Amino acid sequence: MRLCSSLLCSLLLLGLSSGAAPALAGECRAQVRPLLLASNPAPEALQQVQSLCRAEADAGDAEATYQLAFFALGLGGNWQPEQAIPLLRSAADRGVTEAQYWLAWQSESGPELPHDPAIALGWYEKAAAGRHRLALQRLADAWERGELGLPVNARKALDYRVQIRRCEEELARKSE
Repeated sequence: MRLCSSLLCSLLLLGLSSGAAPALAGECRAQVRPLLLASNPAPEALQQVQSLCRAEADAGDAEATYQLAFFALGLGGNWQPEQAIPLLRSAADRGVTEAQYWLAWQSESGPELPHDPAIALGWYEKAAAGRHRLALQRLADAWERGELGLPVNARKALDYRVQIRRCEEELARKSE
């Protein structure tokens, strides 16, 4: 299996495109990123980082729980979504917006969860409440087009687009 399966790539992109500030995950998040970007990470490095993430997750770190899911979604050639989904749910339930968005996306159109627009909407709303950029965008589009069981409402779509703009402005100020 190639390193960047579609779900693994999506998780990586979610982490890179989230408008929300990442939750602190000790060293886990910082050490997972280079492994995700490597074409062929060393097995020893995978084992070491996975152990670190597991320890942080076991200590209650929701962000580390989210990062641990990467190891079951293709990182190092390991494809076991049935192991990743409980980790993602746990992280999402504890406020990790990237995990909330992933569950929303999979509930809407992904192959790993049953198609359920109402559940997708709920997860998108939770992620958007945490200022997740892609969730805000999806909700703006859904209100604009009348998707996910929502009626067409240009005003609500505009409200989400204003939130997106505020997030972008805040990120621009932080990067100056």
